[in-house]
Amino acid sequence: MHSKLWRLAAGAIFVTSLTACSTVSNMTGKVSQTWDKTWSSLSGKKQAAGAVQSRAAEQAPLPSGLKISKESGRWQGLYSLEGETGRFQECESGQFIAVLPEADNVLLEQAYLNTRSNAAVSMLAEVQGRVVERPVSDPVLAQQGRKMLALRVERFVSLSSQSTCANGKSSW
Repeated sequence: MHSKLWRLAAGAIFVTSLTACSTVSNMTGKVSQTWDKTWSSLSGKKQAAGAVQSRAAEQAPLPSGLKISKESGRWQGLYSLEGETGRFQECESGQFIAVLPEADNVLLEQAYLNTRSNAAVSMLAEVQGRVVERPVSDPVLAQQGRKMLALRVERFVSLSSQSTCANGKSSW
């Protein structure tokens, strides 16, 4: 009994440290899952079927227009900079994706910095590139194997001062 209490206390400290280190908005769900696993291992009880189903639903890929691509393709979307990170809102799906700081991204970024009217403006960009999978920037989640999609700009095509996509969509 004494050993189980120490393990429970250690689990609570571990879960608390995870919540303090991470800034990801869905971390609350991860903490509750970790707590459920810790509690079930200490008490010897099985997890509820609902918890198992919710974990399976989280691991399933989200329905979206952006998928990992092996080959380069043409992408059109709204480009902006947040700090030093480029963000790309793809026109078809409206999904936001980080832009990797490599290859022709430097040309896209320089064109954006030279032509934008203010710091918060989004501009219509067209690039040749592909969507790749990268570890997330949060070190705790990266250690857990979490990945994110990112756009690798292989060739900068054009940048327009328009702040909407050709299909008229500007915000989702």
